[in-house]
Amino acid sequence: MNIVLREMRANRKALIIWSLSIIAFVAMGMVKFSSFSAMGEEANEVIEVLPEFMQKAFGFATISLTNIRGYFSIFNMYFILLLGIHASMLGATIIAKEARDKTADFLMVKPITRQQMVTGKVIAAFINLVLLNVVLTVTSIGFVAANNDGESATGAIIAMMGTLLILQCLFFSLGLALSALTKSSKKASSTATGILLAMYILSIAKDLSDNLDFIKYITPFAYFNARDILFNRGIEGVYVVISLVVIIIGLGISYNQYQRKDIL
Repeated sequence: MNIVLREMRANRKALIIWSLSIIAFVAMGMVKFSSFSAMGEEANEVIEVLPEFMQKAFGFATISLTNIRGYFSIFNMYFILLLGIHASMLGATIIAKEARDKTADFLMVKPITRQQMVTGKVIAAFINLVLLNVVLTVTSIGFVAANNDGESATGAIIAMMGTLLILQCLFFSLGLALSALTKSSKKASSTATGILLAMYILSIAKDLSDNLDFIKYITPFAYFNARDILFNRGIEGVYVVISLVVIIIGLGISYNQYQRKDIL
């Protein structure tokens, strides 16, 4: 428990900064929706003149910019990108920083095993992921409700954020595993971020070509379709299973490596 509280205090400032950034991002996006809504169908006509590849790349191809659910679905890709970066960087540094900051000896003299230490760190990280997700959920519900003239979208937004939390845990486990397999937290962070950005680019490539449909099993950005969730079409269970398998593998690698790794 002491390790959990210690990590919560250590990550408090970063969590506040990320939370404020997320709130600002959603707020600015909703201001743009007000403009599109005022334009009416002219907004959709403007999008239709864009090249098809640009419509698909930015998520405009199958939505109406004057429909709050359709418009909000565009945000999902960016939510995954932003919170994925946060999660992967948190995973890459939460244990490795002890060696970087010369505080590993403080942990090693405590009457706890390495497994307990890793567990405490993972619990603290999960709390951070959940708190950031809650901030995004509450902010999204508030802004969408303020701009919604139809049926409440609260349940759909909660479901969408639930899938986002799964992906946050996936990227965290990836960063944690890379940290366990490398000697430098900086290298682990940059590698995890690089992999995340590569997956983002792959998801865009998948939308641009029907021949690349297999990529949907590779990149987490394609696992959960925000439009399907927001319009109550459900979630495909296979991607939940794939995500959980990746999370378990990432955590398994981390526990195994940190049992033997010199973190002093």
